[in-house]
Amino acid sequence: VLPSRVPNLLLNGSSGIAVGMATNIPPHSLNELIDGLLYLLDNKDASLEEIMQFIKGPDFPTGGIIYGKKGIIEAYRTGRGRVKVRAKTHIEKKTNKDVIVIDELPY
Repeated sequence: VLPSRVPNLLLNGSSGIAVGMATNIPPHSLNELIDGLLYLLDNKDASLEEIMQFIKGPDFPTGGIIYGKKGIIEAYRTGRGRVKVRAKTHIEKKTNKDVIVIDELPY
């Protein structure tokens, strides 16, 4: 990992296994991440809740809907958490049938 001005692992996400431990870090929005970092520079003792006003959660490249914030908060607080992501869909009427169309497929 090369040094940079922004935390690339958090920005781009990462997945891997080392010494028998697996990790999955989801990608985050550049705009939200920069806003959170600027706030943290001015408020070094900021709480997780304050930082989460700027960094809302993962930003998956293929879209989808995140259900619940509990897993996100737990992941940020402890390093472990589950994020439930589902496809974004809508229903279209075709002749005599209803068709489910998937608009955004989870990452």
